[in-house]
Amino acid sequence: MLRLSWAIALGAILAALTGILIVTGDLNKTEEIFADGVAQAKKVDATTDEALAASLELPAAKDALGDGLPEVVGTIGSLEKARGSLGTLAGELQTLGGVLASADRPLGEIIGSARGATGAAGDAAAPAKEIVGTLKQSNQRIRALKPLLNETLVRSQHIEAKLRWLLLLPQAQ
Repeated sequence: MLRLSWAIALGAILAALTGILIVTGDLNKTEEIFADGVAQAKKVDATTDEALAASLELPAAKDALGDGLPEVVGTIGSLEKARGSLGTLAGELQTLGGVLASADRPLGEIIGSARGATGAAGDAAAPAKEIVGTLKQSNQRIRALKPLLNETLVRSQHIEAKLRWLLLLPQAQ
């Protein structure tokens, strides 16, 4: 019986030690959870402080919203007017698109004619160059004739003066 009582005592001691180890492990986990809860509570406390500080600014924000509301309504009115203007502009742009589409063929013809005129102008460049050369030569010849014409003018004036003198003299019979 002594052995049995020792075995029961040893089993009770082992059971008590195992229970103490389990409780100690649970206490360790509980302490970690509690420490995490304290950290979370500090975060909630800081967030609450920020929320309270922000709530003190709500009346000013409410006043600002009240003051800005007429401007928002005015902006909405302006946007409605702009919408109407844009609708009118869209209609006029459609009309312009139709006009431009109808002008496409005549513009193509004008472009074709312009290309033809450009070709003709290119063809006329050589004769025009010859004409310019001829005009330059004529200009040089005219400049060469200028002194001769001046001399002729002087001589004709001289001859005219002599003829006038001769008219004044008596005539011989």
